[in-house]
Amino acid sequence: MNDSVSSKGKLGLSCVAALLIGIYIYPILTLTSLYATGSLPYTLMFYYIITAGLAVLIQYRLPRLGSHAFYRLGAVIILGALIFLMTNLTLSLPWLELYTVGVWGMISAYIGLTSGSYLRSTATLRLQLVGVSSSILLSVASSWGEPFHLLQPYVTSLYVSGVICFAGWMITLYSSQMDRAILNDSKRRMVLREFARANRQRLMWILITIGLIGAFPSLAAWLGPLRDRLLAWIRGLLNTSGQETPIPPAEPMNTPMLPEQTTEGNSEPSILWDILGWVVLIAVILVILWFMMRWGQGALHRLMERLKGMMNSKDKKMTPPTEYMDISETLAAPTRVRKPWFRKKEPLPTQDRDRIRFYYRKWINSATRSGVHIEGSQTPLETGEIVQREGSKQEDKRLSTILPDAYNAVRYGKKAPDNTKMNELDQIWKS
Repeated sequence: MNDSVSSKGKLGLSCVAALLIGIYIYPILTLTSLYATGSLPYTLMFYYIITAGLAVLIQYRLPRLGSHAFYRLGAVIILGALIFLMTNLTLSLPWLELYTVGVWGMISAYIGLTSGSYLRSTATLRLQLVGVSSSILLSVASSWGEPFHLLQPYVTSLYVSGVICFAGWMITLYSSQMDRAILNDSKRRMVLREFARANRQRLMWILITIGLIGAFPSLAAWLGPLRDRLLAWIRGLLNTSGQETPIPPAEPMNTPMLPEQTTEGNSEPSILWDILGWVVLIAVILVILWFMMRWGQGALHRLMERLKGMMNSKDKKMTPPTEYMDISETLAAPTRVRKPWFRKKEPLPTQDRDRIRFYYRKWINSATRSGVHIEGSQTPLETGEIVQREGSKQEDKRLSTILPDAYNAVRYGKKAPDNTKMNELDQIWKS
């Protein structure tokens, strides 16, 4: 009884794996619409489900077909020929489309015979990436005009297949990393909790990226007037003729012009201006994204901290972490209320000890604004390692090699600061 249940489970997994592989390859099938009449990609997908499912059943009943290459090749050719004959008898398609259906039938049969009862593999991961990238590229290319406008009826299905491919890629990658993290340990729940906590920020960034990709058409339509104005400005710069436009006559000719008599205007090539328009639009979007990434990291970091606090359970009473910075240098210190206008710049201390504390506080604030996650329970040496690894500013990375030791010597060792280190810190601050 258990053997029959396990064999049926393997059969179900094989069918699901074959179906998912077809979804991963579907964006490539939409390219057949460039030379086919009608909805050939949907027809190919329908035949794939039939052929791959039949091949999975044949492999389940006759396991030798999957292990011997000669038998597998014969089964692939027979199934492809059957699909070709069935299509020729039921549908009146041109010869090119019939040959496409026959070749695709053989490919579908091969996939069904070779797909095992597993959903994760290196080949599956590559197919998922191919499905995501091809769905994005073809969705964007559908708005480019001839001949890619034939892809517009398949934009919705491309988007759905891209979402499925991306979800499968995320699950596959997450599961493989989770298996490496557990390492056959019995504490699966603890490892799962820590792993999810470590990958929460990465998942949030991935979701934001998906949202930006999905909002690209709306963003392009919103930035369309700005692109037109920039193109008009560029045309004005390129127009170096300096001749004034001729004044139209007072009484224009009312005689209609025949289609054969219409004269083409001296306009610029439309393809070049379309390409330039897309370049300008992409440049504007990249500038906006750069400003969002540059100035929105602090807000995103605070949002992540708030979400993390909401997700963590409040029932557990945790011991307060040991603070390694005093109240004047900790990040949780209450900020001083300042006037909103004409803020006075904080003066640089004259004493070496106070100046090192000042440098340390400014260094912590700069690293936090740039997106580095620093907790109050971390020592200065641990903070320096984190800034060196995750920091984006070169000044912060340079200070992370000098400032923690100097701060420890002054704050905890009660020693006088080294003159060479002080000179180097002053030079970095002035630069």
